[in-house]
Amino acid sequence: MHIRSIYEEHYLGETYRTGVAYLRARTEKDDRAPRRVGDYSITRQREFIAKAARAERVIIIAEYIEYGDEPGYQPAFLQAMAFITETQVPDLFVASDEYLTWRCHEVDPFMDYLRTSHVQLITAVAI
Repeated sequence: MHIRSIYEEHYLGETYRTGVAYLRARTEKDDRAPRRVGDYSITRQREFIAKAARAERVIIIAEYIEYGDEPGYQPAFLQAMAFITETQVPDLFVASDEYLTWRCHEVDPFMDYLRTSHVQLITAVAI
């Protein structure tokens, strides 16, 4: 089976793993990062994630973008996790930990959820 990355600059080796990218933006028309989340635009987040995926020998096969920084429900994260569960994709890429959630009290539940789902969180800026 041939799998193609959704990013142009991706890992080109013969063996690979697959991953999912999770990004954050203010609105669909404003690709800057939400005010309380981080400083990177969608374009910059993609660049970091593509570079990290190459380093980790991972092909990014899906991308989910969360819009806004309001408390509560994060539909794109839930969609990403549903996709990961259905396809058994092991890696979730974010530009930085702060893009997963900006609320300090939500970090531990998110990390526990990823651990129990057997998903490896890869923060691209750290690579």
